[in-house]
Amino acid sequence: MAMICMVNRTAVDALNEKTLSLTPAPTLLNNNESQLLKIIENKGQIDECEIEDLGFIKSRQAMKKAQLAKHYNGNLVIKKPDQALIFTSFYAGGLAIVIPGSYLCDRFGAKNVVLIGAVVNVIGTFLTPFVASTMHAYALVALRFIMGCGQGILVPCMNVLIAHWFPLAEKSTAIAISTTGNQVSVIVAMFLTAELCQINLFGGWPLAFHSYGIIGLGFCIFWVVYVYNSPSKAKNISTDEVLYIQECSHNVGGKKIGANEVPWKAIFTSPTVWATALNSFSQNFMTVGTITYIPSYYQTVLRMDLSANGLMSAFPFIFQLITKIILASSADWLRKNKVMSHNSVTKIYNLIASFGSGICYFLLTFCDCRSSTWAIILVILAIGLSSGFIPGYNTSMVCIAPRYTSSVASFCRLLGQIAAVASPYMIGYIVQKGTKEEWKIAFYVMTIVLFICGAAFQFFGSVTVQEWAKAPSPPTSDNRLQPSDGSANAMLLPEKGLKSIESEKNDIKIEN
Repeated sequence: MAMICMVNRTAVDALNEKTLSLTPAPTLLNNNESQLLKIIENKGQIDECEIEDLGFIKSRQAMKKAQLAKHYNGNLVIKKPDQALIFTSFYAGGLAIVIPGSYLCDRFGAKNVVLIGAVVNVIGTFLTPFVASTMHAYALVALRFIMGCGQGILVPCMNVLIAHWFPLAEKSTAIAISTTGNQVSVIVAMFLTAELCQINLFGGWPLAFHSYGIIGLGFCIFWVVYVYNSPSKAKNISTDEVLYIQECSHNVGGKKIGANEVPWKAIFTSPTVWATALNSFSQNFMTVGTITYIPSYYQTVLRMDLSANGLMSAFPFIFQLITKIILASSADWLRKNKVMSHNSVTKIYNLIASFGSGICYFLLTFCDCRSSTWAIILVILAIGLSSGFIPGYNTSMVCIAPRYTSSVASFCRLLGQIAAVASPYMIGYIVQKGTKEEWKIAFYVMTIVLFICGAAFQFFGSVTVQEWAKAPSPPTSDNRLQPSDGSANAMLLPEKGLKSIESEKNDIKIEN
């Protein structure tokens, strides 16, 4: 949303068409035939919505286009290939930090690593207006790459915190609640950025970055004060609750797993891990592509003004905020009440997300400015149904190998970040002129990715702890004292302590 506010669309279009003409939109009412021929010559084709803009059907469409030119008239000239590179660089930074991120979480603790990543993004947000206005586009690419590194370490660390803090039956809801910030941030950013861009203060669009930087500072303070790496380190939790969480979440007691102890071969050859990772790929491919380019789709294909664009771009994520809580809580209800097995619940909800969203993107290929209402509804449904990924593969990711959650999550995140890099670059490469036919191709690609990855999870997905991820069998030596209630919570005692206890047992028998 910020990009379409920052950039002078008229100037960029002139550069793309390799012409110096910056003729304002109202003049399109004159010499319609020659204007139409020029567009056909440049684009090779023209849709009926563009004919309307030229006044062949309704001349008021030309006035609407004039209004759009006024709203999307930023002060920067950034070529479309450079825009795609700026979008991609952020996710490329996340890709670069995925594997080191797993080590950093284990080495320094998830809380500290998340804080560092947040601080990096806060600083980068404050610097963005200065860099974009005074330096080459490549400087902004470098800054966004660094910010992407800060963001890329957040997800593996959050997965570690969830694995440590929540029982298995509550993990779907925990993931849903912990990731609501994704939707809230997009909802606020889409709508608020569009409005801030129109305020004549600090140049309009820079005000958005300064506002979000201040919000980020507030988050950092909150994080330092209230967050702990594990229940055992929290100050406001009872011992009974700590024991309950550790027992129900298959927690390994907070023990850090060294890099040499991680069964990398088993992880990389596990069909379940790959099925989970592929769905991380598909979700990121869909979500990043939508967040990055849906404002542009609304602008070029549906002909929305800036305020309506911000509002309509936020609606899908408002709906997702609702559906993720509903789907995650209903999935946990089905598990707790044993209506279905854990695996069945996970696969059904992942099916809703992958195939449901895929169908919506396929239907979008039939929409244009004459069916804008249906296009908006389909985008809203596609994003809303994707909430099924939370009780789907996201739950699988934190369940199949609790001892190695950060490693599995990092691998899944790796494929997700590859998708996050590929998606905006792919869409930017396909959608050069913003025509309906170009967007058709982009939506077809999204549909295929969602269907293929979704099918893989139906065959190989699971939430069952994998054999290679299970803790070693407890020792059976004589120095293991089993509790009288037959539970598995045994204690290891030193030999001296064991002899003392055996002696006390013999004394008691003699007295009896």
